[in-house]
Amino acid sequence: MFEELPREELLAKIDAFVTDLLRAAGVEQPPVDAIQLAQKHLGMTICLDKQQQSRGRAQRNGGRPGIYLKPEPTVERHQWTVAHEIGEHLKPRLLQLLGIDPGETRAMAGESLANLFAHHLLAPNCWFASDAAALQYDVLELKQRYPTSSHEVLALRLLDLPEPAIITIVDNDHIYRRRSNAWRVRKQLEPVERECQHYVNYYSRPAVRRKGGWTVHGWPVHQADWKREILRSVVETESA
Repeated sequence: MFEELPREELLAKIDAFVTDLLRAAGVEQPPVDAIQLAQKHLGMTICLDKQQQSRGRAQRNGGRPGIYLKPEPTVERHQWTVAHEIGEHLKPRLLQLLGIDPGETRAMAGESLANLFAHHLLAPNCWFASDAAALQYDVLELKQRYPTSSHEVLALRLLDLPEPAIITIVDNDHIYRRRSNAWRVRKQLEPVERECQHYVNYYSRPAVRRKGGWTVHGWPVHQADWKREILRSVVETESA
């Protein structure tokens, strides 16, 4: 199973697969338009289906692969759904690259692989790694360069880079996701993280807080009736 592969090896192979796909499609710089990639390079049809219950599903129509989308409020959600369904469509080729027999994979494993593929398609490592460093891991700046990707995807992609960090996504003052690529983290925010999050939540603008060996950057993703804050926290080794 692909879950048994070392994560670095798994991500490297996914990145190589995505790079080859984009090169073959003639995509030379961000942003990646997953819908255009599906239609023009892979020959898939994209249709809106108001009866669709899930975000999207792939099926063949007259022998041609197609993706049926549920109407969504944002372009990013459609892009994510199409990127995911491209991953499902190309999964046999990707599994072959990973040295895995498609018949041995479980449905849930395939779903996770498609998710990983979608993240790396919308923010390909061939550009994202250098862009993230050049933009000092600023999620809002990265969103300007990768507009087809959501803030959440971009923030979580930072954890695939070698730089150690903790990424926290807070929705309406409740932690939605909190992950690290280096340190074990508690479910609750540290005091300096909470201070940064409160400021970003209240003033709707980015903030940086440094205290006790912690450096925390916070960014607002706010709408009229819903507030999300994204935090990137870095801890000095001795503090960790």
